[in-house]
Amino acid sequence: MSYELSRRGETLPTDALSVLVVDDEPTVLDTLSHQLGTEYHVSTAIDAASALAWLEENGPPATVISDLRMPGMDGIELLGEIRHHYPLTSRILHTAQADLTSALAAINAGHVLHMLCKPCSPRELRGSVREAVQYHQMKVAEREVLDETLRTSLQALFGCLQLASPAAFARAGRIRDLVGLICRQLDLGSAWEIEVAAMASQLGAVTVPPSVLAKAEQGEPLSDHEQQMIDAIPGVAVRLLADIPRLDVVVDIVAGLQGNPATSPVSPIVRLAVQVLRAAITYESYLKQGVATDSILSVLSGDDFDPGIVDALRTVRNGSAADAAVRAYRVSDMVVGMRIAEDVLGVNGPVLIGHGMLVTEMLLARLTNFARMGQLVEPILVTLPGGAR
Repeated sequence: MSYELSRRGETLPTDALSVLVVDDEPTVLDTLSHQLGTEYHVSTAIDAASALAWLEENGPPATVISDLRMPGMDGIELLGEIRHHYPLTSRILHTAQADLTSALAAINAGHVLHMLCKPCSPRELRGSVREAVQYHQMKVAEREVLDETLRTSLQALFGCLQLASPAAFARAGRIRDLVGLICRQLDLGSAWEIEVAAMASQLGAVTVPPSVLAKAEQGEPLSDHEQQMIDAIPGVAVRLLADIPRLDVVVDIVAGLQGNPATSPVSPIVRLAVQVLRAAITYESYLKQGVATDSILSVLSGDDFDPGIVDALRTVRNGSAADAAVRAYRVSDMVVGMRIAEDVLGVNGPVLIGHGMLVTEMLLARLTNFARMGQLVEPILVTLPGGAR
């Protein structure tokens, strides 16, 4: 089975002053390279197939200049492909076919910024490319702002989960870490959407009483009403995330846990992501109940999980640090990089920090504050980074 999961349009150009010129006439390539070479890093391709191969190998440039009439895929189709896969790259059509039909097709399919007619004066060419590069830089800046806004928004959202339900937040973190290991084993590339979905899948836990969550984690029988609460957890996340821009794939993945994908057709990537996430959640649930890893994998193999996912899970678990030495530390002796090996409890019993959490500066500060107030049980069991003792 072939696995592919990547963030759409996530690749940023490696060089903001790079230009790719595509034309099946070598003299045109030489001329444009000479005219632009003093201001930009110019690469060339003799046809659309060569251009796409160059993009795959080198990443998107700031601007692509493409001829219209070429053997195989024409310039309009090529620029349409580039628009789809590399949306931040600005696009220029360079052609002798300066008719209205071609212009409209270029605008509609490739969303070109300029259409230049052959022969084009050096001044017009440089002016158009300069504007295209500036447009690209503006789009990159907008994207970076949006990315940062999205990142901080999600951090705030998951921070609410951490405060409202430390145990659910820790469970989400363990599931996310396991999903990340499976994705790397399957060579899925950048799997940010499924990792965000792993965290988001537990957001609905804030609506469930802690006693019910504890029963579910321990595998204890639930009443019909309690089971309905547990089953509704992913749906809460779907409602919370549905209106956030650029999280449509995340929403589809979480909705898929309920067998209720969003209204848009579910892609093979989403179906794969749902299986990976469901396998990680199932594994975590059985592990919490004390079931041995080999037994869990046997159960998963007997269900409808993709064998490749089960094999990947088996590999990452066999190679994990699950048997790392556990040490007991007082909070004052803990350092960043340790991992919580057992739930940290308050003096009156509630879970303050769930097991599996990586000790960060913020988490250590929180533990320190609880310790100063005498509100947590010490010592704390942790595993050490890098096999330290």
